Amino acid sequence: MTDGLNAFETIDPTRKALLQQRIEGCSIGKTPSKFFKVRADLTPGDLIKLVGYDPRTVNPKAKTPANISHALEDLITEVQRNIDPRRVEEMVAYLHQAVENDGYADWSEIDLVTAAQPDTSTYETDHGVGFPQATEYFITDGQHRYCAILDFVRQYPPYANRFTVAVAIGVLPEGRLSAWAGQAFHDKNYLQKAVNATKALAVDTRDLHNRLTKELTDHPVIKAAGGINLYKQSVSAGAPEFATHAVLYKFVRGFAEGHRGVYKGALNNPSLTDETYEAIRASLWEYLGYLGQAFPSWRLVPDREEYLFRASASLQALGVLGHLIYSSVDEPDQRKRLTINVGERNVDWRRANWQTWGIMGRVNEETHEVSPTSTRQVIEATIQLVRNRSGIEKYLESGRASDSNA
Repeated sequence: MTDGLNAFETIDPTRKALLQQRIEGCSIGKTPSKFFKVRADLTPGDLIKLVGYDPRTVNPKAKTPANISHALEDLITEVQRNIDPRRVEEMVAYLHQAVENDGYADWSEIDLVTAAQPDTSTYETDHGVGFPQATEYFITDGQHRYCAILDFVRQYPPYANRFTVAVAIGVLPEGRLSAWAGQAFHDKNYLQKAVNATKALAVDTRDLHNRLTKELTDHPVIKAAGGINLYKQSVSAGAPEFATHAVLYKFVRGFAEGHRGVYKGALNNPSLTDETYEAIRASLWEYLGYLGQAFPSWRLVPDREEYLFRASASLQALGVLGHLIYSSVDEPDQRKRLTINVGERNVDWRRANWQTWGIMGRVNEETHEVSPTSTRQVIEATIQLVRNRSGIEKYLESGRASDSNA
């Protein structure tokens, strides 16, 4: 037994046993703080093998480990935001639509950091580096995108190698991994400026609600009201344009999808599809015609700024009301009558009517005029008010009463 042990004294089986994961065709850069970054494009399958874990399984209270060290688990728990499953689903659908229908799809690189030192001995000749197989990576930016890649590969395995994903790996000093990883997450998320919604929607070509919104530029009522501002996030009460693209987008979503449509986020089983597009467009076209009759001051008139009917909350509420009317009422004359009920002849939409519209924002103590806002509470209250004033509630109640007596 002793002789057997002596035979292995000159061999250290741990010294060269480390496996490597090669990243080919990469580039190496250097950050202002002097740590190195390796950038490459990987297939979804290779990316999943590189990272090696699903962030959604990281739960310090769970008994089953997430196949990562306690140090990385603690870092993820302390720093990362919760993953929104609906957002991931939307990203998966985004990828699938592009791959299957040859549509456009792209997003920014996924940022990882690690303290493991790569082998760069052959970089000058083959532009490849090797990371130890046991390397752990923290996702500083792109956690939702990575989860979408995971789910996409699981749901659509034939498409798993149809495209590549851009990845940047920051190699941080061992002693600063935790602090700098947290700082990287902060800088890439907290300091990031949200894109202007109007500008983003103006160039989008995939969203059916957005396509329908763009078609409203040709509606005679919208034209007579001054058209759509395609560039600004908001317009003043005295602006010549009727509304911004972003506000009318919410109006269209409210009409097509109802109450759920006015709030941001993916829609499960949307009513507006390629199959229903023309029918919903025709109904919206008719509804806007009725609204043009209900609101003669929508047109470019000298005192239009005195009214609140162009406020974001108002248009969102009118969109939801239109959905309710067109999904509940079959007779065109009745639809028109219910729409006219919320118009200027029956409701005082002036800013000075704070008794009615105080729900919509702050009331100026000197002028007693309402300054509208569009918080969720304001939108909900405005939706309820226009529903009550339209008479749709009584109409639905009378219909239910008739059904029960039949």
